[in-house]
Amino acid sequence: MTIEMLIGTASWLIMVLGYYQRKHRRSHIMLMLTAIFSDLGLVIFLQITRKASQTALEFSLPLLQQLHILFSLLAVISYIPVLLLGAALIRGKTGLLPYHRVVGMATLILRTLGFVFMFSMLKN
Repeated sequence: MTIEMLIGTASWLIMVLGYYQRKHRRSHIMLMLTAIFSDLGLVIFLQITRKASQTALEFSLPLLQQLHILFSLLAVISYIPVLLLGAALIRGKTGLLPYHRVVGMATLILRTLGFVFMFSMLKN
């Protein structure tokens, strides 16, 4: 397993832990922000060191690797609304909680699918 995969695994585990801490607001926020921003940092690192988006856009990788890229991209995109909704909740807009829950769950599912397909990136 590569260092990038270890970081991705740690980010995913922190996100899962953050999900289970959702009733404990402070812990939930800290864990989720840590998971999201470490994941975004990893994406930026992969772009700088491996030109990840150019490789993805070539569509030259096997299907399972393309699925990893697709689910990971969708998860990263979903970080935007989940962060915006979470920030609104912190400011007291509690009416947005149902939307934050739905988007948050979709984000966790997408991130989990990206995590599972990440292992297709291992070289034999």
